[in-house]
Amino acid sequence: MKSVDPGILPQSHCSTFQPSEFARKNLIYMTWCGHYYCTGQYYMDRDSYPEALLLFVRNGEMDVKYNNKAYTIHKGDVLLLDCVNPHYYRSHDGTEFVYIHFDGGNSHALVDYVIELNGGPVFRQDENMEIGKELYETALIHEKGTVQPPLYISTWITQLLYKLSLSAVPPIEENAPISEAIRYILAHVGDPITLDDLSQLTNFSPYYLSHLFKKQTGYSPSEYIINTRLEKAQRLLTHSRKSVAEIAYEVGYGSASSFINVFTRKVGCTPKTYRTQQQSGNVLASNDIEIF
Repeated sequence: MKSVDPGILPQSHCSTFQPSEFARKNLIYMTWCGHYYCTGQYYMDRDSYPEALLLFVRNGEMDVKYNNKAYTIHKGDVLLLDCVNPHYYRSHDGTEFVYIHFDGGNSHALVDYVIELNGGPVFRQDENMEIGKELYETALIHEKGTVQPPLYISTWITQLLYKLSLSAVPPIEENAPISEAIRYILAHVGDPITLDDLSQLTNFSPYYLSHLFKKQTGYSPSEYIINTRLEKAQRLLTHSRKSVAEIAYEVGYGSASSFINVFTRKVGCTPKTYRTQQQSGNVLASNDIEIF
């Protein structure tokens, strides 16, 4: 179909979709996709819109405002917006882009997470060209009338967000302060570790360290410490005969009860149940090896 929005040139096309009741209740679903050629007259200025937007610029430039910040995006950039927030974008003459609107499931939480991880809605990463190609092909096949299964669409959109999340995390340099903090956590997993300890180690303020640590790893320092302790505890439960209390002290907990509470909340079962499940699985795997 042809867009009726001002500033959209005739060679443009878009497709709209009505999700099934099942998709609406259970999946991430696409509501629009398109391939637009624009003049400087095309723009959107909205306080809120119930869907998310993923857009790849094939040519030209666009001006964007999102959450009171202004950006100019160029050829090769990816734009990701949670459109429930105030947003504005305007094309320049000669701009060409492909896009999808989507909603449903946990899409808004995922979009907000990826934008936060990236530090903003504009992505300039190696993965952009691959994402742009996929958006272009999706717009093209729907222009031809192809219907894609709802579960495929839901999985595909999730994978696009996953690719953006990977590229959004800056690489951790070998000698960088965050790398040094991670090495300290791994070496002292059984000791009390505070944010002040890591702050003194890296010469960053606690606030800046927390911000940078989460940007580079996806976790706050406290979350990373807990996860590291639980990963070691899981290895000990699987491969040692140590008691739960012994393991609790070895991974930095002052009592077995506090360890059990954290483990159960994070892993979904008690340490004892986890050990039983893992040992049962190991027996089965061992039997399989002997058969072959």
